[in-house]
Amino acid sequence: MKFSTRARYGLRMMVELARELQDADLVHLGQVAKVTGLSVNYLAQLAMPLKNCGLLRGISGKKGGYQLGKAPEQIRVSEILVAVQGPVGLTDCVNSPELCLNASFCEARMLWAIATHKMLEVFDQYTLADLIDRKWKEEMNEKYKDLWFMNPAGFVEGVSAVPNCPATRD
Repeated sequence: MKFSTRARYGLRMMVELARELQDADLVHLGQVAKVTGLSVNYLAQLAMPLKNCGLLRGISGKKGGYQLGKAPEQIRVSEILVAVQGPVGLTDCVNSPELCLNASFCEARMLWAIATHKMLEVFDQYTLADLIDRKWKEEMNEKYKDLWFMNPAGFVEGVSAVPNCPATRD
């Protein structure tokens, strides 16, 4: 199972906004585009559902930009994913059992529903504040250092960071 690019990039956008807003009142999408490598137009599309859910505020005008709709400590990762992607489910039948004729007696659907619930519990456990906190990142790297896909720095093997990414700065 993979999350959509909207979910992955929406979360990435919000992390970068939260990081930049530590030192600024407003952030322009152009700054986020430089760091993430995403186009300003795509970021603007992602901003719409985030604004509709109250997770982001847009300030119009020449000196406008974006602010978080709530404090980073109050924005759960699960909220961001649902805002940009819609309901999260490992299979379509988890959120829409009417799509499957076997939903009322399917043992596999029960497993998909349980796994979806557990996955959402994880995403609900973490906030934007966690994701921009270097100490949290270090703790997670230590806690999960034995996972096969993490190297000691916490990055996926063989993938280099985007140039200008603040997450990789000292």
